[in-house]
Amino acid sequence: MKAPFLLLAVASIVKAEYWLEEIQHRGVSPYSGSPTYQVFRDVRQFGAIGDGVHDDTDAIQRAISNQTRCGGMSGCSGSTKTPATVYFPPGTYLISKPLIDYYYTQLIGDPNDMPVLKAASTFPRFQDGAGIINGDEYMNSPMLEFGATNVFYRQIRNLVFDTRAVAGSVNAIHWPSSQATSIQNCVFYLSSNFEYQHTGIFIEGGSGGTMSDLVFNGGKWGARFGNQQYTMRNLTFTGCETAIHQIWNWGWTYKSLNINQCKVGLNMSSLDVGSVTVLDSVFNNVTIAMVTGRNDTTGRGSLMTENVNYTNTNVVLMGPKDTALLLGNPQGKVTARGYASGNLYAPYGPVSYNGGDGAYFHQPWALKDGWKYYERSKPQYEDWDVGQILSARDVGAAGDGKTDDTKALNRLFNQSSSNEQIAFIDAGHYIVTDTVYIPGGTRIVGEALAAIIIGSGEKLSDMNSPYPVVEIGKRGEVGIVEISDVIVSTRGPAAGAVLIEFNLNCPVSGANGSDPPIKQFGNRPSGLWDVHVRIGGYDGSRLQAAECPTTPNQVDYVNPNCIGAYMSMHITPSAKNLYMENCWFWTADHDMDDPLNNATQVSVFAGRGLLVDNAVNIWLVGTAAEHHTLYQYQILNSTNIFIAQAQTETPYHQPNPPAPAPFYKLNTTIYDPDFTFDCNSTAYFEEFYINDSMGDNLPGAPPCAMAWGMRILGSSNVVAYGMGLYSFFNNYNVECSQVAKGNEICQARIFWLGPILQDSTLGRLHDLDPPLGPNATHLGGRLRNVTTDISVYNLATVGSVSMVTRLGTDVADWLQNRATFATALAVFKF
Repeated sequence: MKAPFLLLAVASIVKAEYWLEEIQHRGVSPYSGSPTYQVFRDVRQFGAIGDGVHDDTDAIQRAISNQTRCGGMSGCSGSTKTPATVYFPPGTYLISKPLIDYYYTQLIGDPNDMPVLKAASTFPRFQDGAGIINGDEYMNSPMLEFGATNVFYRQIRNLVFDTRAVAGSVNAIHWPSSQATSIQNCVFYLSSNFEYQHTGIFIEGGSGGTMSDLVFNGGKWGARFGNQQYTMRNLTFTGCETAIHQIWNWGWTYKSLNINQCKVGLNMSSLDVGSVTVLDSVFNNVTIAMVTGRNDTTGRGSLMTENVNYTNTNVVLMGPKDTALLLGNPQGKVTARGYASGNLYAPYGPVSYNGGDGAYFHQPWALKDGWKYYERSKPQYEDWDVGQILSARDVGAAGDGKTDDTKALNRLFNQSSSNEQIAFIDAGHYIVTDTVYIPGGTRIVGEALAAIIIGSGEKLSDMNSPYPVVEIGKRGEVGIVEISDVIVSTRGPAAGAVLIEFNLNCPVSGANGSDPPIKQFGNRPSGLWDVHVRIGGYDGSRLQAAECPTTPNQVDYVNPNCIGAYMSMHITPSAKNLYMENCWFWTADHDMDDPLNNATQVSVFAGRGLLVDNAVNIWLVGTAAEHHTLYQYQILNSTNIFIAQAQTETPYHQPNPPAPAPFYKLNTTIYDPDFTFDCNSTAYFEEFYINDSMGDNLPGAPPCAMAWGMRILGSSNVVAYGMGLYSFFNNYNVECSQVAKGNEICQARIFWLGPILQDSTLGRLHDLDPPLGPNATHLGGRLRNVTTDISVYNLATVGSVSMVTRLGTDVADWLQNRATFATALAVFKF
């Protein structure tokens, strides 16, 4: 039962303590090398006072670095062995020099009374990007300690940053970052003297990532962002000279921006900007809402906005040479349903487009909450008390990487859901040898992004008999779940493992459906936040450099002991209403715990990434899927799918061996791609040819039997606001993606859209590869579930000659859409 209402009467005097601070902390790290390794660290235990007077810098740094962790000029390139949550109770912590953040660290404050990190007046001025928190330290050479694209599994949340005492240039946070990273629920107080050049968050590299629920006050720049891609949601800026300075990117998605009383809202004038998407946002009393540098017909500087309101704004969009491209109303309101500037394919092109034709901005209302697309932040249960928390340790789960914890975890989820408790999974490696079932009504929180459920054993070994590691609901079950900060993995060979199977039908009334809501959770979809899949590449996985070295000189070799999974996640046909944010499905390309600290590459095989299968109402916000053999994402026969900045990478070993190796047997029930069929220009039903517009004669003769980044088959009402589909390697060699040399030939195709065809002659199912024409009816009724209402905005690719393959025809190629290192295509309509 939640805290009594009586406590609210004295809330101004005594604030409820956060349950995370109060619970017994029993997290373990089996590979840390110390049986007494401390995962949870309260900064007060290391001498921090938090009175705003004493210098707490050294004490906090001790809390971060204690027990030989990875960071601090140690030469460590990355490690999963020493995770930590560094907790800040309420107070004001005086900081006199940058706090160096270590690898695999979560910096968390009390959400009920957010602690303040206040820069002292003596805080050093801007040097190499350092801030109050320095997320990645520059070494003596001009290199970051951790490669920016390999900085994973870290968070900052529930903190206030105050730099106003510093009379000079300063950042609050320096955050080079990549997948499975986030900053949530933070406030920034920056100097209103713009000559001091204060910045809230500075990012200059990486491959992110998400941020949400941030408030910036003052500053020359609220934030300065440069990264391959990012998804950012619910950011508020007030009184900045420039709210957002977009330094560079390949693709960026902003949702629910609130920009108030700033001179410039979003400056994306740099010629190193690939694309920017702005959704569901508001600009109030802003002189210039956005500035673009786009001045040619390439893909560079692509911009797409949708559902944006401008109030008392002089200029909506300023172009090069101070040319006003879109005017606002300095004493009124302008509402833009949609606008795009960039290359348009509808479905053919390119057309250099600048406009807001409503036909190009399809918005499925079933995915909306009022006028905006549905969104929800990771719950922190700040109003729950410690008695409502059930720990994995309370039910006997060891998490030691040795004990079979299958039964204990099943007890945990059954008891917590029955008693309306939060299931808290203490940090640890939980070995399971059978399916772990999570029933509807379950709330789960993992500790330190180090609560790892690891499937192992005979039941997961047969790729001809897929078997779930974690099953969320039974097929046909009605219910709702909320899960955050959990990793699902495998140990050793597990060729039949489906790491997460999601089956729940979550009834939601109102805009998203007519079913009655589940009362104890409210009227909202199920949610997964920071629920990741990690296949290999870490201590305890038995799929590391020692077991699974790369084999570039062995033709088509697959080590059967390095087949780590059948599929990362399957959203099944019974699933409905699921919101996912910042979820990363990763088949390891390198060893994060490499003893040589070289991030040595590995050859680990997993068949499929994320399959959305006949599902309804799915939100994929800031997700990524990488290095799966057949595809990274497949949207199959599904309806109402929202995507915000999906990111993929093709396996580095391909085409040695080529796809589908080692998953040769196609699973026709889930429409596996048939690469033999797809890659041959053979006659099809007498009239059509696969890719008959270009055949196999794509420039540079790129390999075809390569994993798909995205397949959308037989689906409707799919909207994608930013996608980055990348292919960097052929057989571990990057020569195929050297844009400066004119090379984008790592693979022929990467993004496939089309309906589904039943081929009764061959007795199996195929995607419809040839273009549909007036003779399509000759296919004898075999055409099923025609793909309709597909809208893709700001698509970026690397290494693929064709950017879009529609109904078997390559309709957009990379040369037409050259931008930065990646391409950029502003609008594609199916």
